[in-house]
Amino acid sequence: MLTITHINYIRDLYFSQGKNYNEICKITGRNFRTVKKYVMKEDFNEKKHKVGRPNKTDVLRPVIRKWLTEDKSRHHKQRHTAKRIYDRLKEEHPELLQVGERRVRDIVKEERDKIFSEDKAYLKLEHPGGEAQVDFGTFEGYEDNILKKFHHLILSFPKSNAGFALVTRSQTREALLEGLVEIFAHIGHVPNAIWFDQMSTAALRKRDENGQVKTADFVLRFANHYGFKVKFCNPNSGNEKGNVENMVGTIRRNFFVPEPKLDNLKAFNQKLLGKCRKKNQENHYRLKRPIQEIFEEEKGVMNKFKKIPFDTARYEIRRVNKYGLVEFEGSRYSANPKYVGQNVSLKIMANELTVYSKDLDKKVSNHPRLFEKGQESIKHLDFIDMVKLRPRALKYSGIYGLLPESWQAYLENQDKESLKEAFNILKEILLEDDLAYADKVMKEALKHGSQRPETLRITYKRLKENRSIYQDKIYLPNDLPFLEVDIGEYDKLLGGFRI
Repeated sequence: MLTITHINYIRDLYFSQGKNYNEICKITGRNFRTVKKYVMKEDFNEKKHKVGRPNKTDVLRPVIRKWLTEDKSRHHKQRHTAKRIYDRLKEEHPELLQVGERRVRDIVKEERDKIFSEDKAYLKLEHPGGEAQVDFGTFEGYEDNILKKFHHLILSFPKSNAGFALVTRSQTREALLEGLVEIFAHIGHVPNAIWFDQMSTAALRKRDENGQVKTADFVLRFANHYGFKVKFCNPNSGNEKGNVENMVGTIRRNFFVPEPKLDNLKAFNQKLLGKCRKKNQENHYRLKRPIQEIFEEEKGVMNKFKKIPFDTARYEIRRVNKYGLVEFEGSRYSANPKYVGQNVSLKIMANELTVYSKDLDKKVSNHPRLFEKGQESIKHLDFIDMVKLRPRALKYSGIYGLLPESWQAYLENQDKESLKEAFNILKEILLEDDLAYADKVMKEALKHGSQRPETLRITYKRLKENRSIYQDKIYLPNDLPFLEVDIGEYDKLLGGFRI
């Protein structure tokens, strides 16, 4: 089986350079059937996901990059050497250092090349129709009445000056690829080529065995799946993607001032795409024609959007700790406690994180993805079944402190069987509602003075009852029809005997 790099080369010869099958066979040394197979291939999803472990050097790079950046303002004789950086890591960050001095030297060279690059080459790009540029911007908005930092992903088309935007919670690879797919689906077409900048957080590029920078295999597979070429701007060359950088500012000023409310991100993005389409009705600054009209002409040289979905998620293995939690990027997520001490697989998406069994054959738990270190997402249902088996250990479990005070006080006075039944009812409530609603149910049930668990279930069903079916039909005594009562039949049954 060919690597994605070889496949990409074959497809480039056919689609970009116009070579036929026989010519490609001569150039690549591959047989006719192999060439035809990969030219005609439409689905580039991996058949079996490789669940990778975190790279040991990822945690070192931000520290090394910070020290090297600080060196730019120092005298050249007092800058860090690779040896000094290795020694400082041993002294100040021993918990992060899991590689040897040779590997640290390689990382220092790579990061220094990025920071101290003297490449000032200017490349004026003449974008043909059908090419696009992509970039992220940042802005602030309200979610649940709290001011938070958000990002907006921009896909712009320099030829027509059309632009499309989506709000994301991060600048990760998952957010980038999921956002691109949503924009592709919205416009119904895919650009022939997309220009990216460095985007280190999105992990679009990597180095081969010779140290040469190349497109990451996953991104290359994504590009082949949807039929576009990946192009990278030169380092420190913002002019090469000036169109999208201007669009980032334009979108921010027009749609995010004042700070918007983003309580429903999916609905907000649908409205935002609609606003972008409306803005594209404006005239082109130079051609004096509607941008949308020019963009429709551009679509003629683009590929139609492929409806075969591509799995843009990332998969990693983590171990469940003794508290039933897994850690990812400094945040913690609950898994079922029966997996304590075992490895599980994480499916990481732009806004969600799903915990699966190690072989991905069973879903364990689902969470919103967290982006701040120290945050926790706890699904109480993950723990209830386990606590039911050991109800007397409740006070010593983490879930006890998470329960409302009304439930804590109630559970203290229950015997073993009543505890199990109470937790069954709590599970019913949490399947549909949250702990705040469970607190409401408990307080309402205790008004009637009953301590029986069944009272909780009756109270919950009463509170959830749809009262609208009779609230609009309240009958007063005067509204009821008059009924005549004839008790003669009862007289006959009693043989005419009257009391």
